Amino acid sequence: MKTLNFITIFMAMLVAVCTSKNLEWFRQRPNNKPNKLPAPTENEIPDYENVLKIFKQVNGVPRPSQHEEKMGYFLVDFAKEHDLEYVMDGKNVIIYKEATPGMERTPMITLQTHQDMVCVAKDGYEIDFLEQGIESYNDGTYIRSKDNNTSLGADDGIGVSIVLAILESKTISHGPLECLFTWDEEQEFSGAIALTPGILKGKYMMNIDWETDGELCIGTAGGLDVAANLAYNITETPSGYAAYNLSVSGLTGGHSGVAIVNGGSNAIKLLGDFLATISDLRLAAIEGGSFPNVISISSKATVLVPEAQKTEFETKWETYVAEVKAKYATADPNMELTIVETETPKESMTEVQTKAVFAGLANAAQGVTEWSETVKDIFETSNNVGPITMKDGTLNIEYLVRGFNNDNIAKLADIIISGFEGSMVGFTTRKYGAFSPWNPPLDSALMNYARNIYQEHFGKPISLRKVGGGLELSEFAVVYPDMQFISYGPTVNDPHTINETVEVKTVKSTWEYTVELLRNIKQLEN
Repeated sequence: MKTLNFITIFMAMLVAVCTSKNLEWFRQRPNNKPNKLPAPTENEIPDYENVLKIFKQVNGVPRPSQHEEKMGYFLVDFAKEHDLEYVMDGKNVIIYKEATPGMERTPMITLQTHQDMVCVAKDGYEIDFLEQGIESYNDGTYIRSKDNNTSLGADDGIGVSIVLAILESKTISHGPLECLFTWDEEQEFSGAIALTPGILKGKYMMNIDWETDGELCIGTAGGLDVAANLAYNITETPSGYAAYNLSVSGLTGGHSGVAIVNGGSNAIKLLGDFLATISDLRLAAIEGGSFPNVISISSKATVLVPEAQKTEFETKWETYVAEVKAKYATADPNMELTIVETETPKESMTEVQTKAVFAGLANAAQGVTEWSETVKDIFETSNNVGPITMKDGTLNIEYLVRGFNNDNIAKLADIIISGFEGSMVGFTTRKYGAFSPWNPPLDSALMNYARNIYQEHFGKPISLRKVGGGLELSEFAVVYPDMQFISYGPTVNDPHTINETVEVKTVKSTWEYTVELLRNIKQLEN
């Protein structure tokens, strides 16, 4: 009887302990320590070479930003060929795949990439990006465009290829999948913004658009596009003017949210700063740059100066060339600036409007305008100019302002606008394409799970990094506040340039990481 009472009392105490907060704390601790992952079965993980094969197919499809129709049809055909359910939501494509046996009760995962690419070509290289795909070359270490003639499109073609390889696999274990391929990520996040509200059913989103292997993104900048337009007066060129063709080329360029911190120059800004110092100038032609999110590597202009000022103008140019070549010798070692006297055009812009154009260009800062006080080697706000066009009586200049604070972004945009509108020569301006900074919680279940899986599989911790580029996750986080997000990917060097490459061994590791995240998803729910 005494023994029974002792057991009863002991059991009662054990129940009390089991319902205490102390045990709740004890139960949570294993989440902070990676579990031993079950070894994959034989042939469960297909070779990553299939990703490379699919990437070559993806690169054969023309897909410049805002012109992704052919890519959308490619994805739909892929879904049909593999008997997968799909939805076309505008130009967004969502492909679904049922869970493999034993994984039916796990949460739906959303794999997300974007269809479009930034199309940049080497000066003088002829290509129609609307009709022609990208020729690529794999040397075993890097994949690049053939002869570095164009950008590669690894941003985000390699992410698309990884997801398609998952969809194609018949051996990888995974829960239910919805795979979202958005359009126009590179320019305005149009696909993410236009996505039908509530269409996504996943609880967790894995974005494969990060560009450094072995890292999880923990924050991205927001941004705002600014455009200045001038309906200029085309006037007959007065007598007594000499004409010059000026050009800047060979700059390093790069992604305006990433390479902007490297301290390189911008070809449009270089021309603008010089020509803003010249009096009695008339502009006949100017062009440069490709997209607001690409640092301009080349620009050229035809300008007119009074015959009496020719020697002074040429001397100023030579002095300026020496100064900027010295200033940017490290960041832009292949910079070329040329001047050639040419036949005087019959028509040109007035001196007053010409002065306003270059005053506006000189007024707007290029590059980092404020550095972060909390994160090393990253900006707080930055600005990039490009492209600039002049045709049929209309001059257009575009900018992309980036930052981690929406108020600071707006202030910098207003400075740019005031520099043009304040000239009172007829400039009109507009702001568009706004996207917010993304700052995910670092202690979410998905973030912890992703860190644990990486540690267990690769035997080292995954790095965490904040960057000045933008990700569509900033838009999804607003519409789906209960969804959790991570972003990762293989190493893509020099995106948005003709020097763009993807490191082959990091495609392999990103592929393995994706497979591990999917096949161990039960751990996340547990």
